[in-house]
Amino acid sequence: MPEEERKRRKKTKKKSRRTRSSSRDALGDEEQPLAIDQGEAEFANTAAINADNEPFAVVDNNEAIVVVNNDDDLEEQQPILTLVQEDEDAIPAPIEEPDVNGVVEPLFTEDGLAVAMAVNTADEDEFIYSAIEYDPESKPPLHKNRRFRVYTCMAFMIVIAVIVVVVVSVTKSAKGTATIDVELLVNGTPTMTPTLPPTSNREASGIREQIEFGVLQRGVNFTGMDKGDPRYMALDWILHADQLQLDSDDKNLYQRYVLALLAFTLDSIAWYTCGDHRRTGNVTEYFAEEDCEVQNTATGQLENHKVWLTSVEECEWYGVICSSDQVVRGVELMGNDLIGEIPPEISQLRFLQYLALNGNCLYGTIPPEFGKMPNLLSLELHGNGLSGDLPLELYDASKIQLLNVAMQFQYSSICYMSNGTRVNTYYERGGVYSRYMNLGLSGPVLGSNVSKWTSMKGLHLFENSFSGQISEEIGDLKYLVFLRAQNNILETALPSKLVNLKKLRELFLESNRILYDIPPDIGDMEDLEVLRLHETEMDKGIPDSLYTLRKLKMLWLHDTILCNKKGLECVIDSDTGFTGTISTEIGNLKKLSSLLIQNNNFEGTIPTEIGLCENLATLHIHKTKIKGPAPMELCLLRNKNLNNEKNAGVFYADCRPNNKTQDPFFACDCCSDCCDHTTKVCIADD
Repeated sequence: MPEEERKRRKKTKKKSRRTRSSSRDALGDEEQPLAIDQGEAEFANTAAINADNEPFAVVDNNEAIVVVNNDDDLEEQQPILTLVQEDEDAIPAPIEEPDVNGVVEPLFTEDGLAVAMAVNTADEDEFIYSAIEYDPESKPPLHKNRRFRVYTCMAFMIVIAVIVVVVVSVTKSAKGTATIDVELLVNGTPTMTPTLPPTSNREASGIREQIEFGVLQRGVNFTGMDKGDPRYMALDWILHADQLQLDSDDKNLYQRYVLALLAFTLDSIAWYTCGDHRRTGNVTEYFAEEDCEVQNTATGQLENHKVWLTSVEECEWYGVICSSDQVVRGVELMGNDLIGEIPPEISQLRFLQYLALNGNCLYGTIPPEFGKMPNLLSLELHGNGLSGDLPLELYDASKIQLLNVAMQFQYSSICYMSNGTRVNTYYERGGVYSRYMNLGLSGPVLGSNVSKWTSMKGLHLFENSFSGQISEEIGDLKYLVFLRAQNNILETALPSKLVNLKKLRELFLESNRILYDIPPDIGDMEDLEVLRLHETEMDKGIPDSLYTLRKLKMLWLHDTILCNKKGLECVIDSDTGFTGTISTEIGNLKKLSSLLIQNNNFEGTIPTEIGLCENLATLHIHKTKIKGPAPMELCLLRNKNLNNEKNAGVFYADCRPNNKTQDPFFACDCCSDCCDHTTKVCIADD
């Protein structure tokens, strides 16, 4: 039996070689099978076929790889072992090398069986798509690994479970906390610590911090601030009521807050009616109405505006003036019954150039923060009930051109609060909190600091309690056009450098303790049109240079006073004051329309050259030592402007019988009113 077995195997080997040889010839120029390095091969789960569409298989024989075919010469069919991959992670075992010099490559028979054959290594390698070269280092893709997919699913389920547990725990904890809070509220004992209010998204948006840092003044902040404070009310409006709902980085946040603060600070029904506070029958409640019409007093035209604190841009609110880039440049709220103190936060309108709050019922002091406004050009606060010193910081507003703080001393302006309370600026703080008379603004005002106002054009300081002297530095204001400081308690001589004000048109210094004489070089003030020095303690004569002021229209030197040393008791005395005569050069003052020199110690006669003053409409020379007769040239002026339609006296002289029995001191046939030189009684006084 062993001998027959050896013969059979020998016969099979020979046949296998012939088959391999014939198969190689049959391939010809067709695609060559892929060489298998070191006799290793990996096959798919399904049956593979060769280039001739013949199935192949591998015989389980360690000695040789045998082709199983339907050849009749094969006496007994051997068992076929097909490579089937049971596990995608498993690696097929290598097949033992054949004992030929070369690499075994598969050959396919007609029955689809594979034959592993030795291939000459010199032949060119070709790729066979049906077989894949086996790499012992290779691994299947991670996403195809069944174990990996199982582990991934398990991890995903664990994460979901953890999230569910956390959500349930947090929810239960919140409910438990709420329950405890309710129990403490109902059953617990009260504490002295107030409960903090809830914080909304708007309150946490940074708006509060921005306004605290950039707007609020004098070191205050919103922490602990009373909710009735106008600053807090304005913040609350910005956060919650304002329909624009600004963010912390909006460029107009500051200016909108400051304007809202102004509305909440100054009580007035005018906020509801676009400033037309006289139209009380058309009051809009809760700022709901946005539109309103106001008649422009200058043009007489109706103008459309928006009511304050409405949803429109603040530049559309009545009295707010903005540039083309929507930046507030001016606030004009004249005569709107505004009541209260000026908030210092207005100074944070950094680009504000024009602020007009005159003709209201404002009281308190002028905020020193106004001096920090780098672009302020015009500040008009006249006709209110302000008091206190003019802050020194205000001199730092170097660009200011117009300052009008006049008419604060016992100035009576009556307003009504929104709740009906009557306010009168004649009294301190409007009479609501005090019944003392308001004395207006006080302290030095025209001292050396005035030189900082290098751009000043108009200074209106009259009807206050300003004191002190007029310093020589007043001459540094080379652009000054108007200086009105009458009705104060200034005690000073006119500084010599006053004549440096070449552009000055109006000089009002009456009703002060102005001493001594008129500067001799006053003629250098070539633009001077109005000179009012009456009711002062000045003396001496009119300097000759004054008659060179060809633009002069008004010269008031009347009613010189005589006061005691303390200046508390003053009387008008015609035996004191200005002296001298009226120069023949008066004819140079061709634009002169008003000449008042009564109650002085002038003497002499009226020169005929006065007839050249054809614009003269008012002449008062009574209660002086000027004698007549009146020149014909003067009487001819009665046919021009020295009269009026009502035939009221415009030409006063001592033309009444002196001491009732003597000849008139000033003989006049054209005077409109006459006075008694001795008794000082005029016809108008009878």
